[in-house]
Amino acid sequence: MSVVILFAIILAVVFVIAFVSSRRFGPLALALAAGSMLAEFWTEWLSIVIGGLGVSFPGLSDKVIATIILLLSPLFLLLLGGPKYYGKHEKVISALAIAILTSALLVRPLGMYMTLDGDALAVYKTLSDWWQYVVTVGLLLGLFDLFLLHNAKLPKPKKH
Repeated sequence: MSVVILFAIILAVVFVIAFVSSRRFGPLALALAAGSMLAEFWTEWLSIVIGGLGVSFPGLSDKVIATIILLLSPLFLLLLGGPKYYGKHEKVISALAIAILTSALLVRPLGMYMTLDGDALAVYKTLSDWWQYVVTVGLLLGLFDLFLLHNAKLPKPKKH
């Protein structure tokens, strides 16, 4: 499977789920950071377990599957509960930022485990050159959003 197609699928799924759940950016950004650490520590082990179970997806190695599972698991857990945005613009911006941060955190690990050539290699090189900056800005914005969370006003109850 092309790395570009895989990134597009992951971006679309994360965007839609983050938008529908309306969760705040800060906790989700830090969940992605935790997932990145888990992926770095446990991908080898989980890929052996996945291989032992016989689970496979065409075009994806066990290490790619393990990386995606470990990186996205904390994110999806926090999408089930937590603080929300109530404005449509906030929801769109948060979902887009989470999708971009997810793709930036997946650049290095997926590049190590996937075969790249042609256009996919050119896209990967571009993403690889910028991933550190995108992750840094994303995590700083996530921390800032957590700071704002303590001062956020909840919407007033609707009158019937």
